Amino acid sequence: MKRVSVIIPCYNGEKLIDTSLSSVFEQTYSNIEVIVVDDGSTDNSKAAIEEWIDKYSEKGYILKYVYQENRGPGGAVDTGLKHITGEYLTLLDADDRFLSESVEKRAEFLDNNPEYVGVRSNGWYVRESGRRLFICEDEEKQITDMFSALSFGKTNNWAGTYMIRTDALFKAYPDRSIYPSRFGQNFQLLLPVSYNQKFGYIDEPLMEYITQKDSLSQISDAEKAYYYGLKNAEGWRDIYMHVVSETISDESERSYYINAFNSSFFRGRMMNAVASGKTEDAEKYYGLLKKTGYASLNDRIAYSDFRKTPWVIVLKVIRRIKMFLG
Repeated sequence: MKRVSVIIPCYNGEKLIDTSLSSVFEQTYSNIEVIVVDDGSTDNSKAAIEEWIDKYSEKGYILKYVYQENRGPGGAVDTGLKHITGEYLTLLDADDRFLSESVEKRAEFLDNNPEYVGVRSNGWYVRESGRRLFICEDEEKQITDMFSALSFGKTNNWAGTYMIRTDALFKAYPDRSIYPSRFGQNFQLLLPVSYNQKFGYIDEPLMEYITQKDSLSQISDAEKAYYYGLKNAEGWRDIYMHVVSETISDESERSYYINAFNSSFFRGRMMNAVASGKTEDAEKYYGLLKKTGYASLNDRIAYSDFRKTPWVIVLKVIRRIKMFLG
C-alpha cells in the first residue's frame, strides 16, 4: 500500500486545526503521513497540533509538526515538501475536512490508473446557510486536461479536492522548492504536474470546504471586500505567470496559455466590478477581455446590461436565437 502524504498549512489555527486533523484521523486508508507546517503562529497552534501526535501514532499514522517564520500558504507548502515521504500527495486547509473515504478512494484511483498523473473529486462548499457542490455540470466532470481547464478558468483548484503523484511533482521540482507565494499554493502543484498529462475525476464529494464566519474572504465592508478580492486575484495571476513561464519553454505555446488565463482573469474582474457597481473598472476589464479574443456573447450582454446600452436588447435576442437553434 502506497503512502499518502498530506500537507496542512496552519497560521493561528488553534481553534480550527482539530477540524482537519480529526478528519484525517478518521480516514479508512491505513498508510498516511501528515505534515503540519506552523507558519509563524502567535497563538497556541503548536500545542493543539501536538495533542494529536500520540493518537496518530497509535493508529499507525505519522504526524510531523514543522515550525517556520511566517511565509504565507505557498511558503508553508514549500517547506512541507521537504518533509514528505509518500508516493501520493494531497493538501488540506486547517479548517477544512476530508470525508472518511477521501484518501482511500483517490489513492485507489491512482493505483488502478497509472496513466493518470493525478485525480480530483467533487466536494461540498459549506456555509452557515447550507452547502452546495463544487461541480454540477457534466462538462466540467469530463475534464482530463487540467492544465488547460485551469488556464481557461473552467474548473476549481481547491486544496483537498485533488491528489497527485509525487514522482511527477519532483520531476518538475527536483529541489522540492515551489514559488512561495503568500496568495496560495495549488497552482504551483497542479500546473506543472498536469501539463501534457491526464487527470482523473471521481464524481463524488470527498471533502468539505468550510467558510469561516470571520474569514478574510467574508469581509463585511463591501468596499474592502472588493479590493481584497482584486488583490487576491492579482496574487493568483502572479503565481500562474511564474509557474507557466517555468513550465512551458515554447514561446508561442506559453503566450497562448497566458492569453487564455488573462481572458479568465479579466472576465472575473469585470463581473466582480459589475456586481460591485465599479463602472470604471468594469470598462477597463471588459476592454482588456476583448483584446484577448475570448470575449463571449454572454460577456458582451453582461457588460452592456450594466452600462444600459441599447445594444443589450439586440444581443439578448441573438442569444435566444442561438439557444433555440442549439
